[in-house]
Amino acid sequence: MKRFLLNNLAVLFGAILLLVPSFAIGQTASRIAITPLNFELTVERGEVGGDQIRVLNSSYEEDVSVTMKVEDMFPEGEEGRVILQSPDEDLDTLAISRWVSFEPETFTLEPREQKNVRFTIEVPETADPGGHYAGLIAGTQEREIEGTGVGITHRIASLVLLTVPGEMIEDLSVVDFKTGKDYYEQGPITFESRFKNEGTVHIQPDATVLIEDIFGREVARVPVEKRNVLPDATRKIETEWNVGNLWGGRYTATLTGSYGMESLPIEEKQVTFWAFPWKAGIGIILVLIFFILTRKRWITIIKILIQGEKALSDNK
Repeated sequence: MKRFLLNNLAVLFGAILLLVPSFAIGQTASRIAITPLNFELTVERGEVGGDQIRVLNSSYEEDVSVTMKVEDMFPEGEEGRVILQSPDEDLDTLAISRWVSFEPETFTLEPREQKNVRFTIEVPETADPGGHYAGLIAGTQEREIEGTGVGITHRIASLVLLTVPGEMIEDLSVVDFKTGKDYYEQGPITFESRFKNEGTVHIQPDATVLIEDIFGREVARVPVEKRNVLPDATRKIETEWNVGNLWGGRYTATLTGSYGMESLPIEEKQVTFWAFPWKAGIGIILVLIFFILTRKRWITIIKILIQGEKALSDNK
């Protein structure tokens, strides 16, 4: 029995030793954070603009070396995701990433230390009017963890939406507007709007979902969350109507609103759906059937309540 306990303790001790290196590796990986996470700027052609971004070493134990860089931003999919990539050395001479510089560009942060980094955007005279987009990236320099030979890099980005004034095109259309299904017993109900930007600048639609019942009466007015739609992109925005129980019948939802600097109207889109709380409906039907089957007794009871004993003798 004693030997059995010793053998198990030895196995347990060995397992703990195996876990120690992994734990140590996780602890030595420094992390950084930045704020704010996005900027919306307007800079004229031939002018200089910018702002500052705050970088924090979130580690409690280690210094971290930070390098600032910038990459161009492009939309991906309809969920609002973006991708960042460096410009082509020969072709992308007017890429926004070539207009941005940092001060300082490289620096070291002690544990829990933070630093304000100034970024400057020099817009050339030849810049196209409209939207230009980039990611300001704070990244840790690659280094090796002793005994592992593994290089660790951590990158985090703040997004810049730059507008260069001029002859811009604002063109936003509603590709689709629908609900998740045609019939609901109760809420919440989610409306899905898909906006397509065929202009040259990012657009944030100011839209509302108007809900009316079968008689045309307004039941609710739900604002659509304001999200930017980048040029040449389609973005899906979901709007939730947090309603509980619904009265039975047909409902009509209308997407309406405006967009752009001149408040251009959004093309209205409608969707209809039906609501019927079938559990409550079944309960009402059963109650009606009960009253129909027992109607003679209820008629007698009502007469007694109204006429007294005379009604009872008349029924006899």
